[in-house]
Amino acid sequence: MSYPAFEQWRAQTLDRVTLSIVIPAYNESERILPTLAAFAVAVSGAGEPWELIVSDDGSRDGTADLVENLGWANLRVIRHANTGKGGAVRRGVRASRGELVLFADADNSTPIEELPRLIAAVRAGAHIAIGSRAAEGAEETGKSPVRRAVSGGLRRVTRAVTGVTAEDTQCGFKLLRGEVARDLFSRGRLDGFSFDLELLYLAARDGLRVTEVPVRWVDAPDSKVDPLRDSVKFLKDMLALRRLHARPARTPGEPMHLALVTAYPPGRRSLNEYGLHLARVLGEKAEVRRVTVLADRLGPELAAQDAPNVRRVWDFNDPLTALRVLLALRRARPDAVIFNLQMASFGDRRVPAALGLLTPLLARLTGTPSVTLLHNLFETVDLDRAGFGGNPVKTAVTRAFGRVFTRALLGSNLVATTMPRYVKLLRDSYGARNVFLAPHGTFQVPQPPRPFPDVPTVMTFGKFGTYKRVEVLIEAHRRLLLRDARTRLIIAGSDTPNAPGYLDGVRRACADVPNVTFTGYVAEEDVPNVFSDCTVVAFPYSATTGSSGVLHQAGEFGRAAVMPRIGDLADLIEEEGYRAEFFTPEDPDSLADALWRVLGDPRQAAALGEANWRVAAGLPLADVADWYLLHLEELTGRAPIPTAQEAQA
Repeated sequence: MSYPAFEQWRAQTLDRVTLSIVIPAYNESERILPTLAAFAVAVSGAGEPWELIVSDDGSRDGTADLVENLGWANLRVIRHANTGKGGAVRRGVRASRGELVLFADADNSTPIEELPRLIAAVRAGAHIAIGSRAAEGAEETGKSPVRRAVSGGLRRVTRAVTGVTAEDTQCGFKLLRGEVARDLFSRGRLDGFSFDLELLYLAARDGLRVTEVPVRWVDAPDSKVDPLRDSVKFLKDMLALRRLHARPARTPGEPMHLALVTAYPPGRRSLNEYGLHLARVLGEKAEVRRVTVLADRLGPELAAQDAPNVRRVWDFNDPLTALRVLLALRRARPDAVIFNLQMASFGDRRVPAALGLLTPLLARLTGTPSVTLLHNLFETVDLDRAGFGGNPVKTAVTRAFGRVFTRALLGSNLVATTMPRYVKLLRDSYGARNVFLAPHGTFQVPQPPRPFPDVPTVMTFGKFGTYKRVEVLIEAHRRLLLRDARTRLIIAGSDTPNAPGYLDGVRRACADVPNVTFTGYVAEEDVPNVFSDCTVVAFPYSATTGSSGVLHQAGEFGRAAVMPRIGDLADLIEEEGYRAEFFTPEDPDSLADALWRVLGDPRQAAALGEANWRVAAGLPLADVADWYLLHLEELTGRAPIPTAQEAQA
């Protein structure tokens, strides 16, 4: 320890802390001071701005006064009537400010020197790291034979009754992400020694990542734990957990807990950005108390960036995706689930992609009301260009199965589509009566557009390699350079999963073409700059597979568009009012001419950009979310009961 660091910590109040340590205390006057000294020695020099909270549970031996008299600037004492250890920890956690929250016993039975290992586990992606006396590598000292036997038996019963898989639920040394800790403890009901189990039960039900870390543990003299008496209480509490946390009866007007099944950043699958923004706007609504995102799995380094409400539960191309999502829904117990899907959301291989599309129907059949947002339909997809083609027999079989699985998707309680043509097709071809229109919407309420760059700049954005190919755009760029040698071309995005290595091959092939930039994958925070740094957004498409998120983003940032008049792009122009210059698909001369009509005429670039910006400003995703909520409130029985005056009106 650095003694000057401790001197500074105890003398100067910190405005911001990254670590809160909560110690519950009940009649601990004889051993609390050595524990506090040990914590101060170990933590002050570790580089974490931290606070120490002693939650006094109605002590009668002067514990609270003893601690307060230390006068340490970053030590707080919370006093309250005696309720039990769980109640004491809950009050301390709810008063905490840290990005990480540790609660630890007043007897320092798990030495505070074990803390860095728990911090490392949380920063590696865990929501909760628990000190474990049962994990491989743990060391126990002084545990009585009776307590050891009782503990072993309770572990087996706990797994069977609650589904909590942790080997050691009761070690009093646990570290949580701050927002996770405050959320879980706000929902806790148990005030006694069983609160640890309740915490892990809620975490398991929410799908949180819990890591067991082996620790050293010493059975302190004069422990307040009575193995036999407390075990009986523990068993009673264990059996009460499901009753205590059963889904409450639905009350009209009460805010909903929604689940959202979607690809999600920093993953790079299709619709990840849409999933991010849909979760955000739903979470901002007064009608929604919580949104749990059930997302595609990522490596631990990427998953460590997730917010606490994100659960990584399914894998792309996994035939068991439906089962994994259903289990996650069972744990989360939302009031309803929204599936943010296109036909290849769950895989680019036929079998896992198709099996995944059964999930909304199975969710409804297992008791969770489901709404499926479909961004495209099999009938409107060019399978060859989208990477699902092949010989005519396979294509015919894929089409046939596509109709089967479209009908399965219609087994959701409700189905939303982003295009009026899709609503009509589902109603006319399938007889569906549970379909409604939910336009794509603009991710953010648009701010006034930035000025155009000084250099004429063309940008294309997306996932490339199937029906989005950039060769025609590069050939058009060659022609534009003859008109203005300053012209830049920015190819922003990555390969579609069906065409790995595509952009690398294009980059090598066009190495001789000046002023071409490949950005690679564009992170969400970089999207505004990519759009604002161009003059015009190009759409080098030979087919379409749904409402274009890129066109809506071009409108959000006030940029002109150049596109072929085909499929869903033509529908968007006609039905939502976007404006563009048009070109003949796969014709570089036609594309170059269309681009030059924008680049060569600043007034045209400004007129198209302003028109698109006004369309985007008129329909933000937050407004589209209100339409979902109207349907969801009716579906879940939470629609507000009209007043007498409203009913008469």
